[in-house]
Order: sequence, then structure tokens, then C-alpha cells
Amino acid sequence: MKNRSGARRRRRTARWVHALVSSFALAIAVTWLGATYDHPVDAAIVAGMNAPECASVGAIPAGSLLAAREPESAVCRSFFLYRVSFADAAHDAPSYQARVLQQRVDEFWLLVGYVLALWFVVVCLIAGAALVLRKIVRHMNLHHP
Repeated sequence: MKNRSGARRRRRTARWVHALVSSFALAIAVTWLGATYDHPVDAAIVAGMNAPECASVGAIPAGSLLAAREPESAVCRSFFLYRVSFADAAHDAPSYQARVLQQRVDEFWLLVGYVLALWFVVVCLIAGAALVLRKIVRHMNLHHP
């Protein structure tokens, strides 16, 4: 009898640990997906960076909206708008993609603490509710056989 009770307790503990680890991983994954969604790599900007007709846009100083003239090529427009909008705008595709990745990582580290604090609160609420429910069920079983 005691052996069965110990095995049941271990299975229950394993289920709780599995649920905790799964929800923890899900919280981290959702945080990363949110950072990826907030900072996408714009294919039009990369196409403009790689297009030979947009070399003049790459030569424009970053962040100089007043000194630049908008290109007539549709391929270069997104690259132009990106280039003049940010003072630290990249001029080639690899550095642009590295900058976007760095923005994603920065946002992830900014938000993950808050997400894990919220995760901890939710886990505590669920565990507390489960313990209260278990105590109520045991109390009812003892007094109403």
C-alpha cells in the first residue's frame, strides 16, 4: 500500500514538474516570437541594399533627410526611407540584419524578466487553487463518507 502511494506521489510530482518546465519554455518562446515580430527584417530594404542602382542611396549619410533626394527607382525607396530615418542606419545587408537581430535580443532581455514574473504569479495562483481544491475534496470525503 505504501509503495503504491509513493509511486503515485512521484508520478504526480513528475507531472507538475513537466507542466512547470513546459510553461516556462512556452513563456520564453512567446517572448522571443514577440521580439521577432516587433523587429522584422524588411525584404524591400535588403533588396535595395543589394541592388546596384541603389549605390547612390548607400552613399547618403545616415539620418540626413534634408540633404537627400528621394530616388525614382521603386526598388530603392524602402532603402532610402530606412537610410534617412535612422542616424545609425546600416549601409549593407549583413550589418542591417545584425542590427535587427541585436534589436530583437535587446527587446527579449527587456521583456523576459516581466514575462517570467507574470509566469511565476500565474503558477503560484494555479498551485494555490489546486491545493485549496484538494483540501476541500479531502474535507468533504472525511465528513461525508
